[in-house]
Amino acid sequence: TEVSLLEKKPWQLQGEVTAQKRPENSLLEETLHFDHAVRMAPVITEETTLQLEDIIKQRIRDQAWDDVVRKERPKEDAYEYKKRLTLDHEKSKLSLAEIYEQEYIKLNQQKTAEEENPEHKEIQKMMDSLFLKLDALSNFHFIPKPPVPEIKVVSNLPAITMEEVAPVSVSDAALLAPEEVKEKNKAGDVKTAAEKTATDKKRERRKKKYQKHMKLKEKEKRRKLLEKNNPDQAGKYTKAVASEKLKQLTKTGKASLLKDEGKDKALKSSQAFFSKLQDQVKMQISDAKKAEKKKKKRQDISVHKLKL
Repeated sequence: TEVSLLEKKPWQLQGEVTAQKRPENSLLEETLHFDHAVRMAPVITEETTLQLEDIIKQRIRDQAWDDVVRKERPKEDAYEYKKRLTLDHEKSKLSLAEIYEQEYIKLNQQKTAEEENPEHKEIQKMMDSLFLKLDALSNFHFIPKPPVPEIKVVSNLPAITMEEVAPVSVSDAALLAPEEVKEKNKAGDVKTAAEKTATDKKRERRKKKYQKHMKLKEKEKRRKLLEKNNPDQAGKYTKAVASEKLKQLTKTGKASLLKDEGKDKALKSSQAFFSKLQDQVKMQISDAKKAEKKKKKRQDISVHKLKL
């Protein structure tokens, strides 16, 4: 029922319970099941003692003395120990991977040196010569083998480079990262005019100005190179010469200079520009009205003039 469920649980069902939380001597009434972490000592009886005696007697007969040999720590001075240690305080020029690689190569070379026994080599040579002679005796159409120069290939490469990462048929492009295939855009993500922020616009403006500056610099460089190559026409490409030429053309009437008599100075602010534009529009309207009035006067014929 609900009442029994809501009631306080007995200490047996409360999980981990300490001695303070349960009643006194309550654990004596319970039957508990628990595991021993350590192997239980055998109960000493007459049978067990007889078995132990038999084992000891058998060991004496077999002379199996496998008692632990006591080891003594050698007494050593700290100074002597320090003398034996040779510490290198200089920074290692090799990386950790290269150090491991060298150790691995040394181990491999030692193994190969151990494997190649000179006696085995000599036996192999003798066997080869014997087999050749036997072949020459037994075969009617014997063709001797051509002399092959002894070549020993020593590869000081690490094991990783020796292994094939991918089959030969597979393209190397699959092993490259996306940034290696196509360079990342330095300006960032491509944005439309609406998406661009004020900083993006300023960046673009700076970029354009820089490009313009570089073009002018390149132009000046080309001009100087031309002057250097053609010393006769040294002053031909300068700005002063160009302005002088323009003056001569205007004098002869071949060209005319466009002059704005201080108008651009007055219209530097937007307010001045729009006010002038408004005045111009007003003037145009008034001129149009005057023209219409004159036209009407001409068209209107006076009645008095038509009287007989």
